[in-house]
Parts: sequence; C-alpha cells; structure tokens
Amino acid sequence: MSKKYSMFITILFCTFIFGFGIAHVLLPDRTFSEQENDWLAQFKPPTWDSVRSGKFMEDFEEYFNDQFPLRDQWVQLKALSERALGKQENNKVYFGADGQTLFAHFTRLDHKELDQKLGYVNSLGANVDVPVYFALVPDKSWAWAMFLPDNAPNVDDGSTIERAAELCGDRVTFVDLRYSLGITCGNTQSPDEDGSFYRTDHHWTTMGAYRVYLELMRAMGDSGGIYDYPLTLQSDQFYGTTYSASGAGWVKPDSIYTLIPEGGTKGRVTVTSYPEGKPVESSLYHPERLEAKDKYAFFLGGNQPLCVIRNPDAQGGKLLVVRDSYSDSLAPFLAEEFQEVHLFDLRYNNMSLKQYVADNGIDQVLVLYSANNFNTDNNLFKLAM
Repeated sequence: MSKKYSMFITILFCTFIFGFGIAHVLLPDRTFSEQENDWLAQFKPPTWDSVRSGKFMEDFEEYFNDQFPLRDQWVQLKALSERALGKQENNKVYFGADGQTLFAHFTRLDHKELDQKLGYVNSLGANVDVPVYFALVPDKSWAWAMFLPDNAPNVDDGSTIERAAELCGDRVTFVDLRYSLGITCGNTQSPDEDGSFYRTDHHWTTMGAYRVYLELMRAMGDSGGIYDYPLTLQSDQFYGTTYSASGAGWVKPDSIYTLIPEGGTKGRVTVTSYPEGKPVESSLYHPERLEAKDKYAFFLGGNQPLCVIRNPDAQGGKLLVVRDSYSDSLAPFLAEEFQEVHLFDLRYNNMSLKQYVADNGIDQVLVLYSANNFNTDNNLFKLAM
C-alpha cells in the first residue's frame, strides 16, 4: 500500500468519524422519523444510579443510533445494498417481484396456540343470544402470493383461516373472505390491477373493504348496496407502515380513495368516538390526518377503544364489530346498512362483551380481524369474559 493511499484512507476515516461526530452535536435532535414512522430516542442526562447500573450507556447508544446524522438516508442505503446483493428482504419486509410491492413478515401459530384463540371466539358465541359472525382477513402475502419473491418463508399459507373455518362452533358463523380479496385472474400482471391492498402497507384499500362488505352482507342475508359511482381521490402520497420498516425508498406511494361520502348516501350518518371513555363528536373521515405520516388514520381518526356510528335511516339493526384497524375503512359501508355500528377494540377496552350486547340492544356481532393480527393479539381472551 503506497504512502499517499494510506494518507487518503486515514484522512477519509478521520473525516467520517469526526465529521459525523461534530454534525451529531451541532444538529438539533429529531423527535419523530417520518421515514420509519417511529418516535426517536432522546438524550437522558446521566445519574449516579444509571451510570453504575449501565443503563445510561444503553440509553445513550439508542439515542446515538436514532439521532445519527442522515439516518433516513443510511436506512435507505442499507435497503438498496441488500437489494443490489440479491437479497429479497430487509428488516422483515420482502421486496415484491414487481419492484414496487412490499410484504411484511406473517406470524403463524401452532395448532395449540391458534385453537386456544379460536376457543375464545366460540365462547363469545355461547355467551350471547344474538348471531355471531367471524371473519379473518387473509394477509397480502396470501392474496398476492404471485408477487412474492421466490421461497419467502414467513408468509400466509392459508392455514390460519382454514383452521378457523374448521373449528368454528355451532353458535358462530364463519365468513371466508379469501376469494373476495385474492387474485384469481391468471392474467393479472400487477397488484395495481387488483387494488385490494396497499402496496406499501398491510391494510386493504377502500376497494378491498368494499369487496369484503359485499361478502359480509351476503353472509348476513343482505345483498348490500352496489356503488357504481367513481372513487374520490383523497391522497396520492400514502406510504404505509410496511414501507416505513423496509427502507425501500425507490417504491412509489399509494393512493387513498373514498367511495362513500362524509355523512353517507342512505341517510344521516353521525359518528361518536370514545377516546377516553367520554363521548366526542367525530366523523367518518379526518382530512387533517392526510397531512401526517400515518395517513390510514384518515378513516375514523385511527385506533380508539370504542366508536359508534349511527344512521337512523338504514334498514338494519345494531351491529357490534370486534375490530382491528381494518374495520376503519370498512365502517362507512357498514354505516349504509345498519342503524348503529359499534366498533369495539379489545386492546383498549375491558368491558364485558356479553354485558355490552345486552346493555346496547345489539342484534348481531361480527368479530373481524386480519389473520396476522389475530395470531399476534394477546387480548382475545376478553372475548370469553
């Protein structure tokens, strides 16, 4: 190695180390990463106890990593490097074969764990005196399996939904949503041609929710409304949670549409949220959320313990939906059919479902989860309370 080359390497190394160190000190700390959709660690002053226990160094390492200069660019560079080396994933996100679709890892359970959770659903059916429907949303990796990279292991193989269909008891009606969302047309060349899921997020799109709404209405003995007027574009700059984890800066954004206007088409729709136990007037859509990173919260304003949607002109009765976030974009369609739709989130709510059904005159119950959320949610035991 020549002397000049050695000097060049030394200068480059020192510039990198000291340059980024100085930049780290001079640049203001960020509180939130739009790229990763995550809160960033802040500096915690040392104390005698934290230094002695080693906690200070642990916190400082996390702070230094989160506040490293050009962090978002380094995350994207890592993803590009992984892709250039022929790797098919980064940070538990698969790069789709079309170069634009991202798939988060899917969590599968063994039969013992899954059977226990399905038992909670059957217990709910036995505890209440109204019809109970149960549906699991197939993961995007099942619906769009043809766009997965070859031999991707952590994907939805359909076994969760198959097991759920087998073990539903006599008091629970299982609704199979797979073929409402799966691509069955062999000549489909792109996920954009199907439109049931967002490419950068795990959620279904408005059209995916509409297709499921029709399937649910058929299962409940109602054909549901057919809406043939055009979709309304709300945002064409949606980057979902899967994108945030992937670092895949080359992927183009998704678009968010609505089909049902604010206030509904079949009556006077009103929305009441209970973010902290007390009623707050709300709405089907929250346009202010389109200015933030988590644009999916445009639907109903995001996760909350309880939300009640009323439409006195609807033909149906009162529906209780035990929900995850997929129900938020489905809710405008349900509000067209039911006088009341109660969206109940087990993660933030400890009320007895049996008592809630009795107290609120509920006519039907729908337990609706994505298959992945059903497998990972630790609050399903509340169904049996």
